[in-house]
Amino acid sequence: MPRRVVFRRSPEAEEAARLLAEALGLRHVRPDRVYVAVSSGSRSRAYARIWGMPSPFTSIGVCEPAYVIELVRENLAGASCSKLIEVLAHELLHIPRSFSGCLRRHGEWSRPSRIRELVKGLEPGLRRRLCGLLRSALSDATAE
Repeated sequence: MPRRVVFRRSPEAEEAARLLAEALGLRHVRPDRVYVAVSSGSRSRAYARIWGMPSPFTSIGVCEPAYVIELVRENLAGASCSKLIEVLAHELLHIPRSFSGCLRRHGEWSRPSRIRELVKGLEPGLRRRLCGLLRSALSDATAE
């Protein structure tokens, strides 16, 4: 029987995404249209993924542009605080300035050293808060 992936929306991780987008100056990111889910049961090697609402749905008015960031619990278990924040920052940076539902491709902006520098530049108190929110989101997913 195939393994089933379970997604659980995480208010803690959504709060972390909101705080991080604000701290990184991503003014184009609409926090009310960015959702974060923790997945369990995935066989993916990815730490996280971002899903955008394809433009046909948004261009004909079916829905507004939105994004879902998936945090893969199995692959983030035991990750350092810096790694957790870097993963979330990387996914947020995939959101284009147009907030159209499409995604930015990897490029210069997504180099691991660039992401590390962005996270290192965050205020220590904010890094602690983000870490607490993300650890809570991942541990809540194991309780189910």
